[in-house]
Amino acid sequence: MATLILLVFLAVLSGVLERAYRTSLDEAKVRELQLHIYTLLAVAEPDGNTLQLPFNLPEQRFNQPDSGLIGAVMDARGRVIWRSQSALSLPNFSALPLPLPLRQGQEVFAEIQLPDLSTPYSSFRQGIAWGLDNELQFTFVVLEDAGPLHAQVRQFSSTLWRWLAIGALALIAVQLLVLRWGLAPLRSVAHALKRMQQGGTDTLQGHFPRELVPLTDNLNLLIENERRQREKTRHTLGDLAHSLKTPLAVLKGMDIAADPQGAQAALAEQVQRMDGIISYQLKRAVATSPKSILRGVAVQPQAEKILTALDKVYRKKSVNAELICDDSVLFYGDEGDLMEMLGNLLDNGYKYGGGKLLAEICNTADQRGLEIVVSDNGPGLSQAQWQQVIQRGVRADQQQQGQGIGLAVVVDIVESYHGRIDILPPGEARDPHLARDPHLDGLAVRIII
Repeated sequence: MATLILLVFLAVLSGVLERAYRTSLDEAKVRELQLHIYTLLAVAEPDGNTLQLPFNLPEQRFNQPDSGLIGAVMDARGRVIWRSQSALSLPNFSALPLPLPLRQGQEVFAEIQLPDLSTPYSSFRQGIAWGLDNELQFTFVVLEDAGPLHAQVRQFSSTLWRWLAIGALALIAVQLLVLRWGLAPLRSVAHALKRMQQGGTDTLQGHFPRELVPLTDNLNLLIENERRQREKTRHTLGDLAHSLKTPLAVLKGMDIAADPQGAQAALAEQVQRMDGIISYQLKRAVATSPKSILRGVAVQPQAEKILTALDKVYRKKSVNAELICDDSVLFYGDEGDLMEMLGNLLDNGYKYGGGKLLAEICNTADQRGLEIVVSDNGPGLSQAQWQQVIQRGVRADQQQQGQGIGLAVVVDIVESYHGRIDILPPGEARDPHLARDPHLDGLAVRIII
């Protein structure tokens, strides 16, 4: 496309230059022919109602037949009353296709074709008034062979096209070299991908220009995320198989005939345990890997959506929930991970928060991280209790429904993003824009991811 545009530009440029050159030649020819008319005016003498010009004129070309320069004078009725000796070779000069006489001061430059001649002539006509009262009207005409002018234009066009062609070839060659040099980093990325596909490396390696560093970094991040996710799925399936061995062994060892009631209780307990193990491992398997290259997810709409749903679920508790989150806050990760973290934290706040809940969310100083603080007015937890409840299958309140894996999933997600999760003692200072409500003395969970 660049080559095509270049060629079109050069073609248009050549046309413009050729037109400008022809215009400048025409203007020079007009001035030259007008000087010849002034020469004829200088030697013209009135003779009644006509003009007389000497036999020999100062411009010798007027005196030489076939010199290519012809002079003539026409009266007001368009009759040729004088012509130069150079026109003697044109017997039909009086029948030239000259337009009607011109008014005083009127000037016309044109190119005409003379009878029985192959080459055109440049003509310049000028209207002249003669006499004290300008009563005599004449038209002075000068004709000159236009062949040399056309030859000059053809020579200019030939030279112009030759040099423009050389310039076009040089520009195309330079363009190809520049494109080859400019696209060399992309070829290096392609070679790095090929080496990686052939098993030479695990990531894209090489020295890339700064314009391609974000691309190669994101590709490496995507490759690393895919590898970790694959390993995580494999490990999760192994953990699932390992975790199910114990309850399966218990089920196999039950003596239903000897103790039917005990066997039924044990069966219900082990089935619930296996259900919890399967749910936990499946959630771990779909949790995304760290710092994805996904676009930023707006946090405020997702948090409001979760709060609206929890208000309906726990409408009998009349929980006073408040959200502090600017609409510009973004989470650079998977939307499902964000919903899982906020859903579990806010659900626990509704369950154990004593009827009051505050969720504060903002971006970190570098605008790429996310800080979440969920505070409530419940009984709170000690550090020892916190370390217990983040283990799978453990619940702080055994009277509440659930499987005890929500916080464990949150911890897994946070760790997959190389973040951290902890609890804040009542009154502990945090970022100034996340000023904790002094009336909330319960649990405050902070996530920085």
